[in-house]
Amino acid sequence: MITIVLLTHAGLGEAFAAALQHIFGTMPPALEILEILPDQSPEEGRRRLWGLLEKINDGDAMLILNDLYGATPANLIPATLPEGRVAAVSGLNLAMLLRALSRRSDGLAAARQGALEGGVQGVADILEQRPHAVLLRMPE
Repeated sequence: MITIVLLTHAGLGEAFAAALQHIFGTMPPALEILEILPDQSPEEGRRRLWGLLEKINDGDAMLILNDLYGATPANLIPATLPEGRVAAVSGLNLAMLLRALSRRSDGLAAARQGALEGGVQGVADILEQRPHAVLLRMPE
């Protein structure tokens, strides 16, 4: 089983979990939320991440989805991860998460690729996509 870890700033991981609960009516299995709190030391966050990494059993894998590249949560991800067993993608959005979840039964590489594709394809200029949309004015 591929575990998906949402490694985010405080509040974001739980918000994504609430969205999944709304969409599916239940939480998907093997989903972990690791939020880095404002008063938490990087060492504590790193320890919690390593605790999750150590739970990976033989034959299992982990996909870490992070909210912002270069920020503290992303910087906790070690430069070297078990090859073929752990992948990490930054720029978390709901489309990325849904695509990763839908492809994780196909393996880690497919879930990682799905996350990348979903992340990019989930960003769109709505009015450009719907050029004939009626623009409403805000009531005065």
